[in-house]
Amino acid sequence: SEGGRARAMAVSWTEQTRAMHEEIERLERAAAEDLEGNEEKTHWKRLKQEHRVGWCLDRVVERSEQLLEAYEDVDGIRKEERRSMAGETTQTPFISFYGKLRDIRETHKRIAGAFAHEAEVKPLQTPDVSFSGEEKNGRYLDLNELHVRYVNAKFGKEIDYVTYLKNVGEFSHVETTHKMDKSYRDYLEDLVRYLKSFHRRAKPLVHLDKLLEQQRESFEKDWENRGEEIWMGGSEERKKVEAVAKALLEPFGSCAELQALGTEQLKEMLSKLGLKCGGTLEQRAERLFSVKDKDMNEWDPRIFAKNARPLASKNKELLERQKKLMHETARLEWTVAALINTLHDFVESTCENVEKKQALTAEELEEELRDDEENEDQEIESDEEERIYNPLKLPLGWDGKPIPFWLYKLHGLNQEFKCEICGNQSYWGRRAYEQHFSESRHLHGLQSLGIPNSKEFFEITKIKEAQELWESLKRKKASEGWKPEAEEECEDEEGNVYSKKTYIDLKRQGLI
Repeated sequence: SEGGRARAMAVSWTEQTRAMHEEIERLERAAAEDLEGNEEKTHWKRLKQEHRVGWCLDRVVERSEQLLEAYEDVDGIRKEERRSMAGETTQTPFISFYGKLRDIRETHKRIAGAFAHEAEVKPLQTPDVSFSGEEKNGRYLDLNELHVRYVNAKFGKEIDYVTYLKNVGEFSHVETTHKMDKSYRDYLEDLVRYLKSFHRRAKPLVHLDKLLEQQRESFEKDWENRGEEIWMGGSEERKKVEAVAKALLEPFGSCAELQALGTEQLKEMLSKLGLKCGGTLEQRAERLFSVKDKDMNEWDPRIFAKNARPLASKNKELLERQKKLMHETARLEWTVAALINTLHDFVESTCENVEKKQALTAEELEEELRDDEENEDQEIESDEEERIYNPLKLPLGWDGKPIPFWLYKLHGLNQEFKCEICGNQSYWGRRAYEQHFSESRHLHGLQSLGIPNSKEFFEITKIKEAQELWESLKRKKASEGWKPEAEEECEDEEGNVYSKKTYIDLKRQGLI
């Protein structure tokens, strides 16, 4: 019936949106409790915590998008449901009302004895995250495979792994002919794919898609302003090729002189200019001599090698195809550069780790590997241990557990002492406060003020008080000069020692 259909729609839409709101709130509370209650100390634990929170946030975004779509009410279900609840879709609204009331009572009969309670927040489950051995649980990059591809490719250079890491985002040295090649684009795509994967695994709380979208907009704007002239060489590349052609062909006045160089020499020269290298000796010499003293725009497009043909307005279809390839290659280079900039700290850490390994012997490498495995085992064991409940942030005792609160107050650890000489450093407890007067921080503070460390300055923590006391001590010392009457001593015939004043008085009286 119409009333039953309306009730079904009402329950469906209302309950669905309510459940999504509840799930969003539960996920937000779970993420907040995970961050507030767990101060992870190790790298692996922090990374797993970030993945847990990241999973929550992704789920919240997904549910929020579904809620937004539901509230937009494109299909009109929400509007029809509200009309049904108001009794506007039927001529007998009271019948519809009492029908809904009957459904509610039947539902409560089925769940008699149940009571409403606040939904519990279940502990978050850590998503599965895997790293290779070289990545060390997300500490370092693993670009060994891509480095091998780069070294063995035509567009690459024979460099070591550390140099490759330091310049992995630089592409200015790659020639235009190689940038147009499919193998170069495949290399860039694999590099982008790996960097994205590592970024999502090592920095799960950073919104990578949004970051790349901003970079893509910046690239498109830059491409419209400068285009292939900057990204792929353009006029600069043409001038370079023309200069090479002039240097190679200037000594030769005819094809016959070029033929005297031989097949292999001509092939090498043609390759440098991006021209076809096939054919007989005469064909190669004619092809090479045909570009002498000409601008690159005047060269015959048919003599260029595959993917090395310059942009020329003579063939619009070819021009558009080449521009499309250039745009795709430049976009990939821009993306790699943006990802490397985001992962700059990881690149530096990887370089330091590789250089450190290169300085170690085989025995030291094996020992380091064993230490890493032991550390991983300890982290896994510590994950399984029960978390220590310490809401008052009490200091830990010898057993790794918080000390009793009465002992905390007995030692006065709840009392704070501040020392202005130490840079307003706080010391908790009388014992730590008294010990700090003989520590390097306090001694350095006194030396900076030009005050020596002596017993007179014990318990002095204010800079003004220390300076006033030092001035007072200097005045007192200056006033204490040499006093012969009080300090000069004399000895009688029997060996008794008197001050000079006492000696003179006794001698005048005839007592000595």
